[in-house]
Amino acid sequence: MIIYLNEIFDISKNEYEDWTICLNHANYEQVYSFEENSERLLEHISWKKRADQNTSFRNINTKYCLQFIRLDKDQKWEQWLFLGAYLNLGVNNFSDGHQTYDLKPIDRYSHFIERLIVEYKKKQGPKQAKINISNIETMPVITILEKKYIQVNKLFNGYDKISLPFQELKTIIKGNVDNWRVLLENVNGIYAITDSLTGKIYIGSTYGYNGIWQRWSFYVNTNGHGGDVVLKNLIELNPNYENNFVFTILEIFFNRDGNAPYILERENYWKKVFSTRTFGNNKN
Repeated sequence: MIIYLNEIFDISKNEYEDWTICLNHANYEQVYSFEENSERLLEHISWKKRADQNTSFRNINTKYCLQFIRLDKDQKWEQWLFLGAYLNLGVNNFSDGHQTYDLKPIDRYSHFIERLIVEYKKKQGPKQAKINISNIETMPVITILEKKYIQVNKLFNGYDKISLPFQELKTIIKGNVDNWRVLLENVNGIYAITDSLTGKIYIGSTYGYNGIWQRWSFYVNTNGHGGDVVLKNLIELNPNYENNFVFTILEIFFNRDGNAPYILERENYWKKVFSTRTFGNNKN
């Protein structure tokens, strides 16, 4: 059964003159989430005119607008993620000549932000950066996600191919991405954290109930250091230093009781292989 957008949003025809639907292609940085970069995403959906152009990218002439962004990165060209309802307070004029709309988010439909996905096929001709609000009557709802949409650039291609820069790991952990979480919870292992700036390596291991996922979540929630002394010192000197870290799995073990001593033995082996106590970031 097809459910159309206005069956959920319930905007009356008497309100139509106050509303516009805005359709945005993905920005260059592929930012889809306000949590990831709220300033950049708001700037993207608020855009009116470039400094070197006389005509506007789009004209929003209504009091309110519904903002959507196309799932370009997933190549779902006809699917659009809802980014919220906004009050249009007018135009911001900048000294270099470019313009943006002064959009203020409103609470209406806020529980659907970054969760609701609709389908709309753009027609030939105009860019259709904005379309008439009446389209909510014929715009099918594809899904309402249980949790906010997460854009994961790194596919899971096997434990032996996991090598994640910190920001990719953070996106996966913070997004609680189901397939990554389940697969990393089910194994323990030996992992390496490579400092891409210096080439130094830290070797660690996991042998807890929730496996690698639990340990790597701790790294994410501590801005990259996970309580490890050398890594913590690096981040205290430079709060953005975690962006130099790359997380790689060296060995995996299925979770079972009693294998902690063997895992620790293998951790010690890898520390010797890479001489991480002498030339790397291990102190123990």
